[in-house]
This record gives sequence, structure tokens and C-alpha cells, in this order.
Amino acid sequence: MPHALIVEDDPNSLSGLSAILAADGFSVDTATTLAEARAALSRFIPDVVLVDLNLPDGSGLDLLQHLPAQPPGGALPVIVMTGNATVESAIEGLRHGIWDYLLKPINIPRLRSLLARIPRPYELTEEVQTLRATLRRLGRFGAMIGRSNVVQHLYDTIEHLAPTEAAVLISGETGTGKEIAARTLHEMSRRRKGPFVVFDCRTAAHMASDRPLDSQMFGHERGAFTGAEQREPGIFETASGGTLFIDEIAELPRAQQEALLRALDSQTFMRVGGTNQLMTDFRLIASTRKVPRSAVADGSLNEDLWLRLDAAALTLAPLRERGDDAALFAHATVDDLNHEAHARGLTGTTKLIAPNFISECLMYDWPGNVRELQERVRRAYLASGDVLESLRADEPGTPGTRDLNGSRVQVTVGTPLADVEEMLIRATLDAVGGTRHRAASLLGISPKTLYNKLQRMRLN
Repeated sequence: MPHALIVEDDPNSLSGLSAILAADGFSVDTATTLAEARAALSRFIPDVVLVDLNLPDGSGLDLLQHLPAQPPGGALPVIVMTGNATVESAIEGLRHGIWDYLLKPINIPRLRSLLARIPRPYELTEEVQTLRATLRRLGRFGAMIGRSNVVQHLYDTIEHLAPTEAAVLISGETGTGKEIAARTLHEMSRRRKGPFVVFDCRTAAHMASDRPLDSQMFGHERGAFTGAEQREPGIFETASGGTLFIDEIAELPRAQQEALLRALDSQTFMRVGGTNQLMTDFRLIASTRKVPRSAVADGSLNEDLWLRLDAAALTLAPLRERGDDAALFAHATVDDLNHEAHARGLTGTTKLIAPNFISECLMYDWPGNVRELQERVRRAYLASGDVLESLRADEPGTPGTRDLNGSRVQVTVGTPLADVEEMLIRATLDAVGGTRHRAASLLGISPKTLYNKLQRMRLN
């Protein structure tokens, strides 16, 4: 039986909470002060702690430092209860590592929804730890791929954030895999059996003529606006019990950003045209391709909303900063394409990758990141035979090897090596239309090395 510790100085609230948890299958221990709570923690490790923010001998957050660092069930869920929550207090609590907070008077259905996600002893930890250890060795973490140090650090952060209820902001360049990271957070969370709802702010704006943004978010009642012939749920309702992923949140109009913030603070929302407040029961994950501080500075991201989300933030590094991970993505993409071909019943051998192909993947800068790599590998796969020799296999004049459209460099014996190098660099740039990344790949050097050589050529 899971065990709960309730720290509350109000007798009526303490009695009511104890009855609710007992009815939901928890054994319960209680405390009315921080001192009593510390004494209780010295006797046992609970599976969940409910603590009032304001206690006679201090703040409920002060109890966090006395919690066991590594309880048997992993990170110990702490639910803070408060009668006067503000954005500041919520952010402070999330930064201290609480799981979630409840407004007083306590919304009983929301409390029970949280309690339903408390893992029974050892239920979640053994399952997730075994999965993580195996996949990390293979360069995979859920649906994520990578073995570089920067990605391993990202995995650590996801492990820390996933079991919590904290809202998360994921930032990174286009194509770095923000939605994949969000799905991984969801799959490793206690909400993994609930829905994962994606709301793309860029496409939602185009749909506004058919259905207003407020309706898409909050839902609407019948007759709320022209064309509202029946009640329709919004993403807040369809994501209930699971995770809501708002993609490119800086593209969401400011009015809707403020409405989202109010819903997060009050933990309630109202359908368009409705009169009843509904309880929120989703975990919010948002993303932006912009640098969050820059988005706040240019006015595209509400500062209070950013502060709320920044309490738990992830930044995805571009592929060019991820060491040899480009090779892992290339192999994984070809494996997926081979699997798709076999599933369609296509005959032929499984396609392989030549060393030169991997070298090109590692030398290219990938401004479009993982998304660009996957598309380029797919095109090369379709244009290649049994072996993928070059990323440019789909380009005219590149039948598995590089012809450069017949371009040649003639060198007279005795020409200084520096002059030969300059001639070769200029000819290669001409052959690829001036694209430095492609020229560097053909020359077998990094884009940065090519840039430095071009600078020296200009000086000379």
C-alpha cells in the first residue's frame, strides 16, 4: 500500500485530506508543523507528500531539503497546497523541485487525478531504469538518438523533469527534434498512458477562419459564435489526463498566451460561450525555435508566461554541435527506409552505407539539423543502388561517385602547392554553385577550415 504524509495545520483540511487519501488506497501519516513533518520523515519514506505552503513554523518549501535524496520510488512527489498562489510562488515551488501545487479550497477531482499517477512502490522505477540503461548504450533514449556529451546531458535533464508535473519550455533551432523531446518527456512521465496532444500555433492561426483560436484552445458551447452548431471540446479537454504540446508558442497571439497563463495559474478554464469553470488536467510542454529571451524582448512571447515555463527548460543543441551523432542519424534513417521497403514487399537486398557517405554526413554543417539530414539521406537512398556512396546521389552528374559535371583542374608541374590548393578550391566552389558546405565536403575538410582558407586567399 502506498504511503502519504500530509503536512497541514488546519484541522478540518487535515481530516478531509486524510479521508480522501485513505479512500484512494493510501496509508496516511499527518503533521501540523515542519518540526513534526521532519520527525515523521526520520521514521519512514512516504510515496507522496502533501504540504501546506504556510505553516506555523515556516514555509512548506523548507521541508524539501529534509526529503530523502534517493527514495526507493525515485524522485519523491511533493504537492504544495496554497490559498494564495501567484506566478512567483508557483515558479519558486517548481524551481525547488515540487511535483505540482493545488489551490485552496482543494479541487478534489484534480487531487484524485494527481494521486492516480503516484506510482505504487517500485512500479515505475525498475521499468524506466532498465529501459534507460539499455537504450543509452545504443545511443537511443526513447525515440531520441545520440551519444554525444551534450545529448547525454539533455537525457539527464529529461530524466529529472519527466516524473514531475512541471510545465516545460523546449527551445532549439528548426529541425533539432523538439517534438521528439516532448514525446519522450511524455512517455517517461506518469501521464504516459494518457493522450499526447499536439497544437501547432502556426497552422492553428490559418484555421482561425473556420474555428476561432479561443475555441480551438478552450472549446465552445453550442451557439457561441456563427457556425457553432454543437458543443466542441478544445485542446485543454482532449489533452485531459495527458500532455499538451504547444509547438512554436511564440507564434501564438498575445491574447491567447495571456489566457493560457491564466488557465495555468487558476488550474481552470471556461469554454467559449460557457458559464461553468472546468478543471485543467494536462501537463504543458511548449516549444520555440527562437531564443526565449529574444522572443520576450521582441514581444512575441509573454514575459510572465516565459517565466512560468522557464522554471523547467530544455535547450536542444544543433546537429553541428553534437559530434558524431550525424552518423547515428544516417544509419537510423537508412534502417528505417530498409524496414519500410521490406514492409511494402519490395524485393532486393538491404541497402548498405559506404564509409564515404558517413564522412560526408559528418563534414556537412546541417543548417536544417536532423530534419534536413533525414530528407537528404532519404533522397540519396531512393537514387542509389545497393550501396549509398554519396549524399548527392540524387543530383545530376553524380552516379554514385562525384563527377562535378565534368569540371577539371589542370596543373603544370612545378606549380607551388599553395597555388594548386587555391585553384582547386575555386574550381570546386564553381562546380557546386558557390555552396561552401558542399565544397568543403567534396574537398574533405570542414566548413570552418574552408572558411579560414578563403579568408587567407582574400588577404593574399
